[in-house]
Amino acid sequence: MKMWIIILCLSNGWMHIASAASVTPTPSSQPATPTEDESTQLVDWLIKYGYLPPSDPSTGQLQAWTAVTDAVKAMQMFAGLKDTGVLDEETLALMKSPRCSLPDQDGPTRLLVIQQGREIRRKRRAVSMWTRRNINWRLHSYPSSSHLSREMIRSLVFYALRVWAEPTPLEFHEVSSLEAAHMQVDFLQGYHGDGYPFDGAGGAVGHAFLPSDPARAGGVHLDAEEQWAFRQPADEGTDLFTVLVHEFGHALGLAHSSSRHSVMRPYYQGPVGDPLHYRLGQQDLEHITQLYGKRNQLLPTDAPRLTAEPQLHHRAHRHHHRHGYNL
Repeated sequence: MKMWIIILCLSNGWMHIASAASVTPTPSSQPATPTEDESTQLVDWLIKYGYLPPSDPSTGQLQAWTAVTDAVKAMQMFAGLKDTGVLDEETLALMKSPRCSLPDQDGPTRLLVIQQGREIRRKRRAVSMWTRRNINWRLHSYPSSSHLSREMIRSLVFYALRVWAEPTPLEFHEVSSLEAAHMQVDFLQGYHGDGYPFDGAGGAVGHAFLPSDPARAGGVHLDAEEQWAFRQPADEGTDLFTVLVHEFGHALGLAHSSSRHSVMRPYYQGPVGDPLHYRLGQQDLEHITQLYGKRNQLLPTDAPRLTAEPQLHHRAHRHHHRHGYNL
């Protein structure tokens, strides 16, 4: 078996893949043999999610094999894989799995990276949070083709927000106007003007913008071409509730987590649980209460009233509602 190293020359548009000295890998890290297209996709993926700096075509900057190997190691460490720097089958499978569009880091020094044999610790991210406790939300658009009804999608948005509201002082209110909304949920496809284009079913499933983003704070975008599902087997679509909980975490100020048990892990891991009973794990609970504090008394929450023409007034999510629609 061979380990593979990659040198990319963007100015001339060519890639050379050379094999290094033979090694005997362990069974758990069998190196994949990437094609030229897969090698290009690897470098693009590492740049997209913050593990490599963008290349400069005007200067013909090289992505040296050492930088690519270090980037793969950083990705593996963040994902909880063995950090070999080898593009093994497990690493390649994770890179191909559905995930959030946002990068895992803003630059190569943000995560644990390996450089010249020593570790560089990630810098502490600046706090990003809402200064208000009452946050208005709006569901603006829907997927053009989905077996989930609009009422179901709206109810799942409600329950996903409730996950973050219950342990904190935050109150979420549904509104109808753009001007009154602090958060807006949209189902979009392809290039839609924010630098995070969708790519159809699989791949990037959604993204949301932090409260500190001056122009896009509160924007929650989901890929309209995903096969959105609810209460379906893991292999029969992407669970909408799970993705909504993750993206609302970003919209409230949380970054990606390396923990396999965190809902803020960037990779889609299947349904997190039933919306009626799901609660945040310990790490996510600690992170959201560090930003917004703890709620002194947890009040029961019921589902919103869903009618053909819903009354979209400012409604606190913790108010009791009589309703005719259940999940």
